[in-house]
Amino acid sequence: MELIDGARFIVADRPLALDDKAAAVLTPEARKLLGELAGDLAKVDPWTAEATEQAVRAFAERQTLKLGNVAQPLRAALTGRTTSPPIFDVLAVLGRDESLGRLRDQVLPD
Repeated sequence: MELIDGARFIVADRPLALDDKAAAVLTPEARKLLGELAGDLAKVDPWTAEATEQAVRAFAERQTLKLGNVAQPLRAALTGRTTSPPIFDVLAVLGRDESLGRLRDQVLPD
């Protein structure tokens, strides 16, 4: 049952329901960061765990942030939770369109 619950995010409808911990991670600053990250991720081709990892790591470095400071809001936006399978695997499984859509759902309007 735990496996099913842990994988439910894969088929969840958008906009994703956030648990309390995920909602707390998605501060206005984190949401702004996700908007910028979505722009970088939109350029990733091919869309694989390895390629998205490279893009996220490069983004974090450019922003002078630790990977975790980018990966945790990313995880919250993609899964609605603060725990999940490895985040780059999540990106690969969800695919480009769904991943970018979930990120955009969490970005605050200008």
